Amino acid sequence: MATIQPIRSDRSPRSSITHTSRKARDAKLPEMDWVLVFVVGALLVLGIVMAYSTTFYWSASASKDGSPFTQLLKQLGFAAIGIVLFIVLSRLDYGIWNRLSLPAILLTLLVLVAVLIWGESAFGAKRTLFGFQPSEPAKIVALMYGATWLASRRKQVTSISVGLIPFAVIIGIVVALIAIEPDFSTSAIILLAASAMFFLAGASLIQIVLVSGAAVGFAYLMVNVFQHASDRLTSFFTSFSNGQGPHYHILQSLLAFGEGGIFGKGIGAGYQKFGLLPTPHTDSVIAVVAEEMGLLGVAVVLGLFALLAYRSLRIAQKADTTFGAFWAIGIIVWIMMQTLLNLLAMTGLLPLPGVPVPFLSVGGSSLIAVLAACGILVSISRGTRILPSGEDSDNEGADELLGGKPDNSASTTIRRRDSGSRAARTDRSQKLEDHGRDASSIVGRDVKFTPRLRKGSGATRIRSAVRWRDGRYGTGSGYPRGR
Repeated sequence: MATIQPIRSDRSPRSSITHTSRKARDAKLPEMDWVLVFVVGALLVLGIVMAYSTTFYWSASASKDGSPFTQLLKQLGFAAIGIVLFIVLSRLDYGIWNRLSLPAILLTLLVLVAVLIWGESAFGAKRTLFGFQPSEPAKIVALMYGATWLASRRKQVTSISVGLIPFAVIIGIVVALIAIEPDFSTSAIILLAASAMFFLAGASLIQIVLVSGAAVGFAYLMVNVFQHASDRLTSFFTSFSNGQGPHYHILQSLLAFGEGGIFGKGIGAGYQKFGLLPTPHTDSVIAVVAEEMGLLGVAVVLGLFALLAYRSLRIAQKADTTFGAFWAIGIIVWIMMQTLLNLLAMTGLLPLPGVPVPFLSVGGSSLIAVLAACGILVSISRGTRILPSGEDSDNEGADELLGGKPDNSASTTIRRRDSGSRAARTDRSQKLEDHGRDASSIVGRDVKFTPRLRKGSGATRIRSAVRWRDGRYGTGSGYPRGR
């Protein structure tokens, strides 16, 4: 008698596990998120324009040949490197990085230690090594390792001793090494992004309180240990009366906002950048945008960042692995927090953090790191064919995950004691409750049920997502087994 093979029902959400050929698997990979690509391209073009607008006058005076394009050409070179990384990382299966996260974080720690020992000093800080700032790629690697750790220990996150403390030690070492440079703004951004990932992984209220208290204590320690941080914080509250110190910077920034009005003076026509506004090409670039493009231009820039955040959150929501979801969340929190901190500082609501605006500020390390991170976001949107180690490991018999996302956007599977595994159906919890069965609550992206699903009869029957050729549903002991 021929074996009856199961076929997929049109109602079945099981789209993540298959045994087709590599050509068929590649054909099913989703296309790039072209909206995200467009937003990244628009911000990059705007950043190149502002790089020329904010540097042409001092490039002409500082360069030997008097060329106003010196800094612009450097920024174009950095942009070219970033675009190459963006394309490569967007086409590369992001599941690879889940397996390389441990050697990557160890290498990052070694490089950060090397910066403290052999780094180049500038403005009282050691942040560069061979002309590059390792703290920028350290953001990507720290969030990648945090995502790997959280994805492989979902059931242990709520434990303080097994969940919170190990995660805090992992991220804390990176944050501490960057803070010692000193670079408090970058360390704060990594801490905030990692905290957001940990919170979304299912942190308890007690853990949130502990993390918040630790963050406040760390900030207090940094202010008391490093004179640079203490002076900046003190001057923020005391120097409004004389308009000196950091508030000279803020006052000039607010003046640039006011001079621009609604429509601005035109690109290149602002005058605050001619020696009045400190660091117009890096920290103060948003003030130059306000003066030359007006409040309308600032609104367009913020709208592009908002669209970038929206598409990234959608990518995280529909990611086919929890590792990809956590990593996408960490990346977008990093980019948006860095933008928000700079904007609040330029409007006088926060002490100057000294962070560049992603895409817009002149600087190679920041631009390359942000473009690489966006390439990773695109890769996550396309999915992975590699089964991440430690995650979704209960998929017995599944050697690979397709890039296609399940129809219900679920990233994990439901295990049944008498069968294999299938993609989670988020609507079954309500069905079980409607029929008087106990079902566990939906936590984060995982859906697990305590009862054993059996073939029922009458009103209590719950049809399985697997339909057999003879018309029956289910995979109980009385049903023919497929391969």
